[in-house]
Amino acid sequence: MKRPIPLSICYRFIGPGPVVLVSSLYDNKAALTPIAWHMPISDDPPMIALEIWDKHFIYKAILQTKDFTVNIPSSDMADTVRKLGSVSGAKVDKYKKFRLAKEPSKKVLSPSLGGAIGVLECKLRRDKALLTKYNIVLGDVVHAEAEEEVFTDRWLVESSGPKPIHHLGGKIFCLPDKKIV
Repeated sequence: MKRPIPLSICYRFIGPGPVVLVSSLYDNKAALTPIAWHMPISDDPPMIALEIWDKHFIYKAILQTKDFTVNIPSSDMADTVRKLGSVSGAKVDKYKKFRLAKEPSKKVLSPSLGGAIGVLECKLRRDKALLTKYNIVLGDVVHAEAEEEVFTDRWLVESSGPKPIHHLGGKIFCLPDKKIV
């Protein structure tokens, strides 16, 4: 028997996707935060969307720098990912606090996260209506790379290597562990 679900959590029906760590710069200070609400918009040209609260430090950083990186953390970073969401980048250098490595990106100013199993480098595509009404940040993907042992043309969830972390809601995360078809 089905039961009613509060509308405040109904997004979780379609939301268990990989959590990403978004990095950008604000006054040359690196910012990094976990984001669970994201989606591809187009594959030609490659474009993604992130929903980021307009009071988040990373939101201000992206608007100032006009670029960002979307870093896919590996399963061995799960505890750090959870902790990253509990402190503000405006008050703390998250890279230092959590001993994370910054790497120069290939095509944008914002740093990439060392140890990430995949990275999308993006240039901000300004859409005033989406930004102001829904806090939707659009990014044109200008470079993408992934660790070859965990990604070919898809995530190799059946491999014994690292996997992307999926967010189920609240502070609950899981890992994809097998291909079924």
